[in-house]
Parts: sequence; structure tokens; C-alpha cells
Amino acid sequence: MENGKIIFLNGTSSSGKTTIAKVLQGQLPKPTMLVSLDGFFYLYPERILTPKTQEEAILLGSLIPRVVSGLHGSVSALARAGNDLIVDHVLQEDAWLKECIEAWAGLDVLFVGVKCPLEIVEQREIQRGDRDAGTARYQFERVHAHGFYDIEIDTSILNADECAERIIASLQNRPRESAFQKLSASFKA
Repeated sequence: MENGKIIFLNGTSSSGKTTIAKVLQGQLPKPTMLVSLDGFFYLYPERILTPKTQEEAILLGSLIPRVVSGLHGSVSALARAGNDLIVDHVLQEDAWLKECIEAWAGLDVLFVGVKCPLEIVEQREIQRGDRDAGTARYQFERVHAHGFYDIEIDTSILNADECAERIIASLQNRPRESAFQKLSASFKA
């Protein structure tokens, strides 16, 4: 069985990843699954995700590493079973990127940086109303710190359809060495 391909969208909260992912699902010729970090957290009941006490907040914090690792392992298993995937993620920790590189070794990954100026993601965060204020600011410098992508898109300039078109064009014109291959070599050094 042939491995599936992964389109890996990384950006801050409210940068537009989920909207782009849904448009991509509609435009890609092959059926493609959407796997998101938010989706994995929403596997828990609402009472876990909206802590009301310090103890509940500590519990939620303790779940984060397990949820993130579960996402990475699940993406690997799904792709190795032949499924094409779009992954909607926020790589706010270096260890998360390293884990993706290790778990997805040998898989075809198009690494997409979804970028947007801080003031715009903060406005979107407020308008959404379902994010804690300051989440995008906290993530802003962290998620792109590694510096390598196969393609970068700016959602303050491009709409979701234009972003999807550029991503699809990148799938057809892949570089000889992918961003994931470069990052893998840098983590081994």
C-alpha cells in the first residue's frame, strides 16, 4: 500500500489554517482527511476544556503533551495506511516539531507556513470569541521559529481560495529537498 501525502499547515491561532484546510478539501482531486490539533482536544468533554478551578486547569495542562503526541502518532498511522491528510497545527514547542519529524519520517510532507501580522490575528482572535485573549501573541514568535517551509502564505493578503490554489500549485512543483528533510538534518546535527 502506498503512503498518503500530508499537507502540514502551521500557524498561530486565528491565522486562517482551518478555513484554508476546508477549502483545500473541496479543491483537492483525491479525498483528503482534515486532522487538527483543536479537533483532538475536542475529543474531550466540554467540562475538561473549560476549567473552572485551579485543579481543573492543571489537569487540562497535563493533558496537552498527550494530546499533541497522540495527534502526531495518529497522523503517521493514517498516512501510512494510505490516507491523504491536511494537518492543522500550532507548533508552539520545538519538541512538537521534532516529534513530527520523527513520527513522519519517510512520509511525503508539504510543510506550509500560514502567516499573518500579529495585529490582524489578535483582531481575529477577539472577533472569534472562542479563544483566550493573548493566545495568538504567545504563539506568534514561537510557531515559525524553525524557519523552514516549502511554501509560506500570508492570510492578510490572500483569501482562503488563493491560499489553497498556491498550496495545490506547490504540490505539483515540489522542491528536490523538502523543508521536512532539511529540518530533520538540522535536528540530527
